[in-house]
Amino acid sequence: MKYIFIILFFTISISSFCQNSRSEIIEYVSLNQIKGDKLVRTDSVTLQINERMGDHDTEILIPYSKGDKVSIGEAWIEDLQGNIIRKLKGKEIKDRSSISDISLYEDDFVKSFELKHNIYPYRIVYSFKIIYSKFINISVLNYIKAKQAVRNGKLIVEAPLNQPIKFKQKNVNEPQIDTLSDIVRYQWNYRYTPSLEEINASLNTSTAPFIYTTPLFFKFGVEGSKESWESFGNWIFRLNKNKDELPLSEQQKINSLTSNANTDQEKAKILYQYLQDYTRYINVSINLGGLQTYPANYVCSNRYGDCKALTNYMQAILKHVGIKSYYTLINAGDNIIDTDIDFPSQIFNHVILTIPFENDTTYLECTSKNTPFGYIGTFTQGRKALLVDENNSHIVNTPCLTPQDVLCTRNLYVDLNTSMMKLVATERGEKYEQTSYLATEVNKNVVDKYIRNNILSGSYDLLDFTFEKENRDSAKISLSVNCKIHNLYKMYGENLIISPFTINMPSYESPEKRTSEVQLDYPEYYKDRIEYTLPDNNVFQKPKDIAIDSDFGKYSLKFEIKDNKLIVNKTILIYSGRYTTTQYPDFYKFIMSIKNNEIKSYFLELL
Repeated sequence: MKYIFIILFFTISISSFCQNSRSEIIEYVSLNQIKGDKLVRTDSVTLQINERMGDHDTEILIPYSKGDKVSIGEAWIEDLQGNIIRKLKGKEIKDRSSISDISLYEDDFVKSFELKHNIYPYRIVYSFKIIYSKFINISVLNYIKAKQAVRNGKLIVEAPLNQPIKFKQKNVNEPQIDTLSDIVRYQWNYRYTPSLEEINASLNTSTAPFIYTTPLFFKFGVEGSKESWESFGNWIFRLNKNKDELPLSEQQKINSLTSNANTDQEKAKILYQYLQDYTRYINVSINLGGLQTYPANYVCSNRYGDCKALTNYMQAILKHVGIKSYYTLINAGDNIIDTDIDFPSQIFNHVILTIPFENDTTYLECTSKNTPFGYIGTFTQGRKALLVDENNSHIVNTPCLTPQDVLCTRNLYVDLNTSMMKLVATERGEKYEQTSYLATEVNKNVVDKYIRNNILSGSYDLLDFTFEKENRDSAKISLSVNCKIHNLYKMYGENLIISPFTINMPSYESPEKRTSEVQLDYPEYYKDRIEYTLPDNNVFQKPKDIAIDSDFGKYSLKFEIKDNKLIVNKTILIYSGRYTTTQYPDFYKFIMSIKNNEIKSYFLELL
């Protein structure tokens, strides 16, 4: 569901290592040369292993695709004085298919080897060359999520004068540019020191080095151009043209399904549910791989496909009933990465379908079996996408989730006399997406763990639970739980002290330690109604209400005593937004005020 494009260019990025400098890159030089219709990449690396835990980083992986030629140069272990301890033997190099758990077949492969020593620190020195038979980008150097330091890095790109390139960079100096005969040579020098991970840190304001280089014109399947989003979209259109033919049997099935539908929206919903019921998502990455879709009749025959194939198939069956829709590229994921609209490029990893109805634009996620028709989830909301339309491809904005879209409610009925409790939780937004998937999980232990970590904390025995969804078009799901609560209240003289049912907030860093901006891509919204049946029919005085209103959200806690019951109404709303380090102290103060009030027990005083 999450990924469509194979790596057609070897991305320079460092795997996630521990932040205790168990290993570090002493030198990394990457030379990328455009030679005719091929890209030749030669990398030389010196990796230092500082301690025993660093041995986890000694396996060297070199990914490539079918049609690429890969060769590994000399590789060895040396001490810090440069004395060679051991050289790599050819028989130690492994070659395997890089098939993921969700793939039926891939044309992605990995060459790997491992060099390890027992005296620290030591260094691994190696080089490799890859000749790419096809490429759409030249290189992407991206340290935004890297945990491994680089003392000295160089990225070099060489391109013929008649094959212009363009580049984008962040947090590095301008390249040194030289013209040698008919070759233009670009060289970037960089260093990198990883920073500590921080809660909801904005990737868009990271200080890590980032360099993206790409040809302005290219041939990948068909000729293409990155002069504009329109020209790049036209290339995608041509690459996937004439792949919408349906077998006669499929046409007849589509006609039958939509024969009684009166509107285009009704037809589209019927066909979307047909897609969900009779196809499944699986990654199929071969030939032009992550860029060219399989034809619609492939999905008809096999009843599976990746996001490209399923989206193309959905577009084809809509076309058959006269509904216009558009193949749409998007950079999906847990975090919104800003799209530079002035730099047309291949920065997308997913495909969705756009249907411009007369009074509404609907976006379809074609890889999920339980996503409601037109639901924009946390994975694709609030970001820019490339709508592919012949001679009119352009950037569009997917809708942002509103507070009502993510509202999660809990209704709790607690009897202090019996310690029994019933909870009805209604989940929306990210928690709906998680819980909807979980509803298919019959393992009680898995569900129990999820409830304790995400919905209801505290000490209790989970007796039973049930999931309920109104219908397949509903973007919410309810979970009913019966529990026996432990240590819920205590009596101290004339005071009744009740432990609260908290809503957990992230443990943000204190302002003096925080270094990065906060990025919240969608709001968080919670409402609780808790009804406590009080013991012994005593009359109590309720706690004081609490109300907090800030630029970052709202918090309220209201108490009512009625018919020997304490009724608590709680609201937490945290706005989406990006908050600078200057704003962070006030943001932190707001979050801490919520956390502090959430853990306070409720004190009721006998009258």
